[in-house]
Amino acid sequence: MEAADEKTPQPSDGTNSVETTGKMPGPAKRMPRIIRRKKKSSSADANDLPAHIRNNTQLHHIINTTLPKDYEFEIPKTLWRIEKANATAIALQLPEGLLMYASTIGDILIKFAYRFQPPTPQDGEGRKKDRPNEIKSLSILGDVTYGACCIDDLSARALGCDLLVHYGHSCLVPLTCTVIPCLYIFVEIRVDVQHLVDCVKLTFLEEENERQTINTREEKEGREDCAPTRIIEALVMGTVQFRSAVVESSQRLNGGDNESTSSSLEKIQFQAIVPQAKPLSPGEVLGCTAPSGLAEMNFEEALSRSRRRQARKGQGEAVDACEKAVNGDAVKERVMIFLADGRFHLEAAMISNPSLRALRYDPYSKTLTEERYEIVKMKKLRREAIISVRHILGISAPVQRVDMVGGMPNPSNHCADDIANSVLQRQSFPTEHQPSSDHCTPKRLLTVGIILGTLGRQGNPAILSRIRSLLHSRGIRSMIILLSEIFPQ
Repeated sequence: MEAADEKTPQPSDGTNSVETTGKMPGPAKRMPRIIRRKKKSSSADANDLPAHIRNNTQLHHIINTTLPKDYEFEIPKTLWRIEKANATAIALQLPEGLLMYASTIGDILIKFAYRFQPPTPQDGEGRKKDRPNEIKSLSILGDVTYGACCIDDLSARALGCDLLVHYGHSCLVPLTCTVIPCLYIFVEIRVDVQHLVDCVKLTFLEEENERQTINTREEKEGREDCAPTRIIEALVMGTVQFRSAVVESSQRLNGGDNESTSSSLEKIQFQAIVPQAKPLSPGEVLGCTAPSGLAEMNFEEALSRSRRRQARKGQGEAVDACEKAVNGDAVKERVMIFLADGRFHLEAAMISNPSLRALRYDPYSKTLTEERYEIVKMKKLRREAIISVRHILGISAPVQRVDMVGGMPNPSNHCADDIANSVLQRQSFPTEHQPSSDHCTPKRLLTVGIILGTLGRQGNPAILSRIRSLLHSRGIRSMIILLSEIFPQ
């Protein structure tokens, strides 16, 4: 018994032992719950097109003959969405570059929506389900559309529409936040990806040839060879229309297909990734949203993650092909490669990453150009505008010193709220013409106009309330001006 007691010692308080106290044990530890969902078959997928749309040869013939072949307007998907929603009043919203196709798209939707549906099943009472048989009205919104924040579901509802189809932009405004059901069509554009890749490689090839010429001249002068292997760390981005081309060009740059180029590319290696600024899709850039911190990111770790994702998707061969030996004296150069036909979205990426070199490929003119943005000049103009407004409002200049890091201001030890408050802060020190009271008001009554954008969902009421409260705290009246656009005249 003594040996048994030594092996199983009893607690002194008798609270944790069932054998000595006779109490029932506490509730058992709850096991984690595992939920296994059955995979839906392809035929049961809700996004699959029905046969009367998928196999409609007349529909596909009209699409191929009336709309550009390189533009994917997803007409069958739109028809299926209309029929699922039983929508009879449709609104189409397109940016100016695609507005020329609005009438054609509308005619196709009116002609084929509900026209080829199979007979509807009958309910228990023998009556057919109440379903529409045509589109009664189709509206094309004529207001300018600059971006994804311009989705105009409010105007569509005012027109009595029960479905809005928005073309050319991503889902920046969630579908759960719109007042009527909406459908986003990205309008993906097919481009010559191989020409883009060749342009990038030939650009760096010419630069390498120039460097080799300089090195050859230096060798003749008795200097050492200073041309190590160059590793081009490419950050491939673009607009949502070219998202497939962005991913494909990144994979081809990693593939190392240099058969069509010169042997000088042996000293150039390409490593490409597609950065992402959530909630946007990989590589997508908006005028207001772009990946930031790309110059300081760990490129090797991001490249490794990208290769693992490609391997999981069955692209292991392409991953293995881009595994190359890197010399210890290799020189790394990080560059942004942007696929777009304009500078608007690229400028957002350049402002967020001012220290990186930017190359823009225009898929229509098939040209690769180097783009620059005067970050310091832009910051200076904004600063002068803020100071002029402070002077009008009688607010002293801020004591805070703003350092410039890579052309960008670096307000250390200040959060966003502190910077916003400093714009309308009170004077820190009394002057001869102003009393030192904290509750002083301007000598003359000032009125400030605040413009709130009404184009789609651009206007932010929360920011408006914030600015009005800051003005009110200084005794400054405010007047709200609602405008869809601000014109120079």
